[in-house]
Amino acid sequence: MRPNLIVTLTLVIMFGCAQPQPAPMTPQEQESAKKELTEVVTAIIQGLEKMDAEVLFESYSNSPDFILFTTDGSMADYQLAKSHNAGWFRSLSSLKVATVKEEFRFLPGNVAVCAWHATFDITFKTGGEAKMDFAITFVFNKRENRWKVLYQQTSALPPALEKPQS
Repeated sequence: MRPNLIVTLTLVIMFGCAQPQPAPMTPQEQESAKKELTEVVTAIIQGLEKMDAEVLFESYSNSPDFILFTTDGSMADYQLAKSHNAGWFRSLSSLKVATVKEEFRFLPGNVAVCAWHATFDITFKTGGEAKMDFAITFVFNKRENRWKVLYQQTSALPPALEKPQS
C-alpha cells in the first residue's frame, strides 16, 4: 500500500502542481507584434528627440519589475531612470537619433527582446557636440494590450577606428 501512496503523491505533485507554459507566438502574431513594437521604439525616439522624460517614459513600465542599466553601469528603477534622463536632457540643446539597426526576438508569454543600435547626434547647452553610437537592449512585456519596456540595458559603443590613409 505504501508504494502506491508514494507513486500517487509523486504523480499529483508532478502533474497537479505544474504550471502550463505559455505558447510561443505564431509567425503571424510575431509580424503583428513587430509592427506594434516598431511603433513603441518610434515613440521612444520621439521622446528622446523632444528631450522630454514624460513623453519618453510613456513607453516604459512603471512597475516594481522595471530595471534600467545606464551607460555608467548604474541600475535604476522607473523613477530614478526617469529623473536621470530628465537631468541629462536639461544639459542638452538638441538631440537627433538615427536607428542603425533593430532586431526583435519573441519569447512565450508576450515577451519580446529588441536589440537596437542607434546614433545620437548631441548638442550640449555649453556648445559642445558629440556623435555617439549606442547599443540598447529592451525587454518588452505586453500587458493590458500594450507593449511596455520592462528592462533596458544601455551601452555606449566606442568610436570606430579610422583606417589609415595610404
